[in-house]
Parts: sequence; C-alpha cells; structure tokens
Amino acid sequence: MSSIFGSVPILAAVAIQLLLLPSVVLSLNITNEYLHHACNNTQGKYKPGSVFEKNLNIVLKNISAFNLRNGYALDSNMNRPYKNIPPDTAFVMLQCRGDSYGSKCHSCLARALSELRKKCPRNKAGTIWYDQCTLDISTYSAGDTRVLYENYFCMDNPKALSGDTKMFIEKKKVFTDKLLSEVSKHGKNGKGPLYATGETMIGTKTLFGMMQCTNELYENSCYVCLDWIINEHPFCGRGKQGVRYLGRSCNARFELYPFLRT
Repeated sequence: MSSIFGSVPILAAVAIQLLLLPSVVLSLNITNEYLHHACNNTQGKYKPGSVFEKNLNIVLKNISAFNLRNGYALDSNMNRPYKNIPPDTAFVMLQCRGDSYGSKCHSCLARALSELRKKCPRNKAGTIWYDQCTLDISTYSAGDTRVLYENYFCMDNPKALSGDTKMFIEKKKVFTDKLLSEVSKHGKNGKGPLYATGETMIGTKTLFGMMQCTNELYENSCYVCLDWIINEHPFCGRGKQGVRYLGRSCNARFELYPFLRT
C-alpha cells in the first residue's frame, strides 16, 4: 500500500510528527497492481489478420473512445440484442472500480489490455484483474442477468491479524452483510452503479470494505454473486488483516487500511 523551514528545532518537531503520523499517501495505499489473469482456451485462438482480430480491434477502438464516466463498458462488433451470435464475434467487458472512473478507467484499460495480450497471446477469450479494473474478452455475451461463475479466486493479505480473531470474524460478518444489503439497493432499477463502500470499528481497529458487481447485472444477481463468492471461500483471509474475493461478475475487498480514493 513539504516546505523548507529555517529553524532546526521546528524541523525536528516536524520529523517527529511524520514518524508518529502515517503518510496520507502510504495510508491510502492506492495502487493499480496486477492481481491475476485467466486464459480461456475453450474458445480457441485467432490468427493474425483473421476476422476475429479485426472485430476485436473494432470493439477495442470503440471502447477506447467512450468517456467511461460510469467506469463500465460492454461492447461488441454486432448490434443488440445479442442473440444468434455468429462465429468470430468479439465481446469486450470493462469494469473499473467505483473510485477509478473516467481518465483513470482509460489508463487501467490500456494497461490491462497490454498485459492480457502478453499473458494470453491470441486467445479469443480471457480475463485479467487489476486493483482498479477488470477486463474480459470473449466470443459470447452472458446477458444482463447471468452471473459468470468461472475464474473466481481469493487473495489473503499476508499480514497476520492480532488480538481477538473470533470477535473480528464475527463483526466482519455483520459488516459484510451490511455492505451486501447496500450494494443490492443500487443498479439498473436504482439508477446507480453496483458499488458500495464503508468502514466499521472492530475494537481499536477500523475495517474498510468495498463490494462491486459489473453493471450488466441486476441487483438480485449482484447479491447472489457476492454472497456466493464470499461463502465459496469461508477460510480465505481468516486470521489475516485483509482479504479480496475476485470473479468475472463481482468482487469484494476488506482491509485494515483505506485503499480507495475518497
């Protein structure tokens, strides 16, 4: 995750304060690190100059021109509704984190696309996760309500939790349920993104949380996805200071430090 003073005693006092108080930049720990990727080999590979490559380039060019003010894009080289999908159709889904819309989303798209091409060369389908966005390429569309359960995973914060871990687990569960309720109030019917954040005190510690679903889902599907991905990993993050749950359709994160832009 200064100005120059002319007095030595003042400099010493400032230095002591800096040691006692964590840096805002460090405490926020806002990064855009690569997290994971999954190459889908069942949909095959494409050749240079092929119809699929041309279609994919068209879709990527379109998405790159979007303003991404809501951090989400789902586009294809064919017109909606996505039915009777012909071969070599390209679909691209981009979901940026709720605090990383607009220009930050464009930056994450460029980085994710470049890395996905390296890690899954010429695959017609694949998914890559970064701190601030998820990029998915495929030959088909899942539709507006279907949760994609493939390629999910969990990541522990390597630092061990100190203190009363039983109380921490119990209160984290209460906090998780609260965020689940909040994120399911948003979405298509609520005219807002499927994104919720919050914080809660557990003893002397502050636990920060975030949940998000891709904007293609409805609220009930978002709830199902998040509830499933968290319960699918009951021991992930246990005894640790933080945990992330990541899938194609939803993700969640909990840490003992702020990791989002305010």
